Amino acid sequence: SPEDKYIFLAELKREQNHMWFTVYDASNGKKVKTLFEEKNSKWVEPEHTAVFLPNSNSEFLWLSERDGFMNLYLYDIEKGFVKQLTNYTWVVKEILGFDESRKQVIISGTGDDPRENKAFKVSLKIGKTEVLTPETGSHRVNLSPNGNYIIDSYSNMDTPRVVKIKSTNKKKEATVFTADNPIKDYQLGTTEFVTLKSNNGIDLYGRIIKPANFDASKKYPVLIYVYGGPHAQLVTNTWMGGSNLWMQWMAAEQDYIIFTLDNQGSASRGFEFESIIHRQVGVQEIMDQLTGVDYLKSLPYVDENRLAVHGWSYGGFMTNSLMLRHPGVFTTAVAGGPVTDWKWYEIMYGERYMDRWQENEEGFNTSRVHNYAQNLDGKLLEIIGSVDPVVVPQHTMTLLDAFIKNKKQVDFLSYPMHPHNVRGIDRAHLMKKVLDYVIENNQ
Repeated sequence: SPEDKYIFLAELKREQNHMWFTVYDASNGKKVKTLFEEKNSKWVEPEHTAVFLPNSNSEFLWLSERDGFMNLYLYDIEKGFVKQLTNYTWVVKEILGFDESRKQVIISGTGDDPRENKAFKVSLKIGKTEVLTPETGSHRVNLSPNGNYIIDSYSNMDTPRVVKIKSTNKKKEATVFTADNPIKDYQLGTTEFVTLKSNNGIDLYGRIIKPANFDASKKYPVLIYVYGGPHAQLVTNTWMGGSNLWMQWMAAEQDYIIFTLDNQGSASRGFEFESIIHRQVGVQEIMDQLTGVDYLKSLPYVDENRLAVHGWSYGGFMTNSLMLRHPGVFTTAVAGGPVTDWKWYEIMYGERYMDRWQENEEGFNTSRVHNYAQNLDGKLLEIIGSVDPVVVPQHTMTLLDAFIKNKKQVDFLSYPMHPHNVRGIDRAHLMKKVLDYVIENNQ
């Protein structure tokens, strides 16, 4: 607390479906009281600290998605719950601070388009909300210490970067930097957003990159890049739509279509969208990705016999699952740092989404990649860092053993002494390996 009198802990039971917000005496560590509790049949996930109101030692803001979206709640140490300050059907990302009057809190959140990020000011008295960054796109915002100004750095699909200084009372604004297109001299593909409808009626946001000199009368191979898990979002209204330069290279230099879809289970769409994976990872996510495949096959310029897929971490789990649980869809796959059996993943993350394996044998068995090793039909490359402490090598080693036991040929590469991600100069080697493998085998 501001006067250093109390310590606050958001305490979760191991099942992570019940949280106690507990007050402790900072001088002796003794429990004072539980101020409030949160329960959910799936999970409760406190991600943000309590933020005290200016000039108050008792009132604070708490971020919770208890009503389905991350919203602001006002509490008092003595009184407990005061009120729900916001009731958005979009996701609040962060509390940035307060304006000079101390009557408005400055926050960031998606606003109505989940692919964007914007800054807003919210009245502490009545919750009235005003947008401070109305420009289309994704904004990174810093608030000045006195709360009078923000530095707003943003981009969108067509804008590499603009930086503005704005007053929080919305009366002053100055553009201080406008970036030139850093790749204007390169041949690039064309990047577009798509919106698809899932089998359960949900809008899914995707990104398609078409080759440079695109010719709709031709048939193009496709590489699908996938992640698909919680706390991540790949399709954003940022410069180049959130794509990587290697995707642009594949489109421009190798005549590939690159496709990405944020399936249900991914971030920035609210609790229901993300929590559909509870106890059954790899079910709805795969269905959504196959919705993307069906869309691609409907395009007259897509060669449906030359589809490849690549992803890392959760995306590696998705890559293996798509390749093995739906054989014949993809000719080629590259799975990096893949989770293969969720009972070997770290407890906090794994049990939040899947519960304990002893309590959810069906879910763990269905998602276990090894159970589908006999279905391998095509070329598959598994890549890991040799000292990965996150997705430990046991995941891939046991999967390789399953392929061997099923007399299936598979490719494997380990990056010596790299952890979960391959970084530094070796990253270039990794991406060349991935893309060469796709180009050579997706025939």
